[in-house]
Amino acid sequence: MRLRRLAAATLVSLALVGQTAVRAASVQQPSVPTPPAPAPPTVPVSEAEFRRIKEALGNEPNFNINDDQLKFYVRVLAKQPSFAEWVKGYDLMNGPTKRGNPMTHQEFLTLVTPKEIYSSGGITGKEMVTVAVTNWLGQTLLKKAFEELRNAKNESEAQEIRDRINRELSALRGE
Repeated sequence: MRLRRLAAATLVSLALVGQTAVRAASVQQPSVPTPPAPAPPTVPVSEAEFRRIKEALGNEPNFNINDDQLKFYVRVLAKQPSFAEWVKGYDLMNGPTKRGNPMTHQEFLTLVTPKEIYSSGGITGKEMVTVAVTNWLGQTLLKKAFEELRNAKNESEAQEIRDRINRELSALRGE
């Protein structure tokens, strides 16, 4: 409000200075006929706006003038736009956004994922399952055999377990 008062006072003083300069120029050159001055533009101001401007000019300024530095203060009085005003005209559910879309999430993932991860190296899914089941079966049998070996009571029983482990490993290798 006070800034408006200052701005209005500045405009009024500039208008007065301008009129004084025009009068001084016309006094100095009386012999030259001056064309008629155009009428100042009239801006229609409603009664409410006029009262608001008058009230703003009546308030004290809300800034301090310091001799050290010149400072300018600006107060912006505007309506904050709502989210609906920002996205007016956009189809956020179905359509593309305005000004283009750089890439989709899937395009980004494709861009940053190494190509080696997409390759199976010639191994099919059936072969992967076969390898996984064989690995699990081998580990289970070996754990069981080593547990029995640890619990063996004499050397002959331990030798039988070792022989069985060797037979199972040769069967897994396909020998």
